[in-house]
This record gives sequence, C-alpha cells and structure tokens, in this order.
Amino acid sequence: MTGADLLVLGRPGVSLAVGGAALCGALLAGGASAPGAACAVAGSVLLCAGCSALNQVQERGRDARMARTASRPLPAGRVTPGAALAVAAALGAAGLGCFALGGGTLLAGLGLAVVALYNGLYTPLKPVTATALLVGALAGALPPLCGWIGAGGAAWGAQASLIWAVTGMVYLWQVPHFWLLAWRRRAEYHRAGFALPFAALPQRSRGPVLALWTGAYCVGLCLAVGLALAAGAGGAAPGALLAAGLAVAVAAAAPVRGARSLLAVNGSMLLALAGTLLAAWPF
Repeated sequence: MTGADLLVLGRPGVSLAVGGAALCGALLAGGASAPGAACAVAGSVLLCAGCSALNQVQERGRDARMARTASRPLPAGRVTPGAALAVAAALGAAGLGCFALGGGTLLAGLGLAVVALYNGLYTPLKPVTATALLVGALAGALPPLCGWIGAGGAAWGAQASLIWAVTGMVYLWQVPHFWLLAWRRRAEYHRAGFALPFAALPQRSRGPVLALWTGAYCVGLCLAVGLALAAGAGGAAPGALLAAGLAVAVAAAAPVRGARSLLAVNGSMLLALAGTLLAAWPF
C-alpha cells in the first residue's frame, strides 16, 4: 500500500471540507482557541477519512463498475479489503479518541452516530432506496455541531438554537447537492446499481421537487444568518447580508443551470457559512 493509496482511501478533499465545517461550528461557539475545538476539528477530519475508507471496503464491487472509481485502490487490486479495513479502523478510532478528549461522551456519541448513519445505514441502503439520501444527509450535517460542542457550546437551550439552525441548513443543502451529483453521473450510478434520487419521480415532477428542497435550504440559510445576527455584535452585518443574499441567489438559480448546477449549489454553501460567520462576528 502506497502513500497515494492511503490518501485515496481517506479522501482528503472531503475530509478537510468536513474539518472546515467543524471549525465553523467551533468559531460560532466562540471557543475556537480551546483545546476541545482543536480535538473536534481533528477528530472530524480523521473520522471522515475512516468512514470514507470503510465505505470503499463496502462498495468495492460497485466502485469497479464506474469509470470514476474503478482506479481506486480496492477495485484496482492494489490494496486488500483487510488492509483497507485496518486503515479505516485506525482512522475511525483516532477520530473517536479525539472526540472523547475534546468533548467527552457527548461528542464521542455524535461520532459513533456518524459512523452508524453513514456506514451502517446510508451505504447499505444506497442500492435499495433513494431515500438513503435522507439518512446520509444526517451524517453530513453533524460536523458543525461537533465543532460547536468541542468548543464548549451548549447542545440544548436557547444558546444552541444557532448551531441547530446551521445543522439544519447543512442538512437541507445536502439533498440538492447529492441529487445534482447523482444526475451528473447518472449513467455510472445506474450501471453500478445505485438507486438514483430522481428515478422514482415522474420527469415533470423532478424540477419542482428539486426546487422545493433548494427553497427549503434557502429558508434554512436565512434562519441561520438571522440567528447569528441576533447573537452577534453586528459589526460585520453588511458583509453577512451580502454573503447570504448571494448564497440565496446562486442556490435559487441552480435547478435551471444544467451542468453548472452542482457548482452553484456547492458555492452557495461556502457563501452561506461565510455569511453566518460574519453575522456572528466577533466570536
């Protein structure tokens, strides 16, 4: 197993993005300099890498049927399932250990929930039902909450309303994100035997359903930024409102922009998180 194979197993791009989402949560809690915040961010990166490696063990047969994933270490035969499983276990254990150090049993429990949702439910359900997307989105929505708890933020009560709004926003975003990703690669996904989120819908209903989810995400975005403005000092309010407005505009255009839709939805999330952080400034 080479270093390059290890990187592919851990999918560093995705894992670092998850760490960035956890960092946003820590910043919103106002304790990004706390040791627990660093543990939560590091744990998020490591746990995501472990889940990705385990996912590749679980889906190695289907990965072999898609041009995009056929060259991965497992379907290409460069790494055995046993070796990849050991890597997944080591990364996952390190991530959960960081969570336990940074936030005790609550944060460690959230980490276990991510593994259970992503690898225990979402991955096995992907070939069976398109509603697996709704389960996988739960796992993907938790990193900001993990960062918040690691930084000392309360999980419940009035002070926690902001992070739950952000968590809801990220959850709602993931539906159009994964929908558009599956549409872009629909031929490969179909060949691999995955249940596509739009396949069960009549063609005339697909656009309205996607627009409905995108609209719900935009509402969640506005709620998160509004709560952040209410909680913050308002020093960066103009920038926050500009970022939020751009995020809504970009996301609203996504369902009708064809090949650029996925890029638009992903870009809107970056703007949404930036707007929320600016709204809560200073932390």
